[in-house]
Amino acid sequence: MAPGELLHPLAEGFEIDADREDVVLLLHGWTGSPAHLRLVGADLAAAGYGVVAPLLPGHGTHISHIVETGWQDWVRAAAEAAQRIEDTGARLHLGGLSMGGLLAILLSLPFSAISLTTINSPISLHSRTAFFSPLLRGSGRVRRYPSPDRHPEFAEDYAHHYEGTPVGSVADVLVLIRAAKRALPRVAAPSLVIQSRIDETVRPESAAYIYGRLGAPFKRLVWLEASAHVATLDSERHRVAEEMVRHLRDAKGLASLHP
Repeated sequence: MAPGELLHPLAEGFEIDADREDVVLLLHGWTGSPAHLRLVGADLAAAGYGVVAPLLPGHGTHISHIVETGWQDWVRAAAEAAQRIEDTGARLHLGGLSMGGLLAILLSLPFSAISLTTINSPISLHSRTAFFSPLLRGSGRVRRYPSPDRHPEFAEDYAHHYEGTPVGSVADVLVLIRAAKRALPRVAAPSLVIQSRIDETVRPESAAYIYGRLGAPFKRLVWLEASAHVATLDSERHRVAEEMVRHLRDAKGLASLHP
């Protein structure tokens, strides 16, 4: 694979009807890519919302590239995308899968977000070694795992991400977790927290933590019963989109009460 070459064309960032009045900024997870968000993005667009899903630095190409970037680069890229949306005059909605949800939480403070959605975003991880990762920062080592068993309805054609864990980059995710934990009480945007009970990466109690500490006066917690970590591709992906559309409509209505 040549430097900068995409894992797959679907791993590239994408936009759908980004000139609409309401635009959702969808942020993918660590080691993932916008491919994970394309199906939910299409459902949101069909419901009348614009969608912007950027490819975060170090992602979607070769796993060695992620170690060359860090949390500052991911926050900066996400913030630049949010700023471009706000500059058009559109109403900004923030949403993210896994680490993307942490970025969405952080962006909800400096930006005038109408709504916030997190999907399987981590506070606690299943990996027992994750918290030793600062000792390995910058390492090019990759920890490989067996391929997980997928639900028959899992959208495998969109599963474009890095295979394995780049141990030198986990420390940056932990920085974002700590920052998001500090930010939660200050979040004012109406918030939707979606969590898979059988998430193999994020401990499900993460959702209860996020929900319980969100400062938003309007918030909702939705549990998925049959989806793994990448719920946006799993058997309940349409429900994820349906819950998001309901949330976006409710948040838009709330915003209209406070011009």
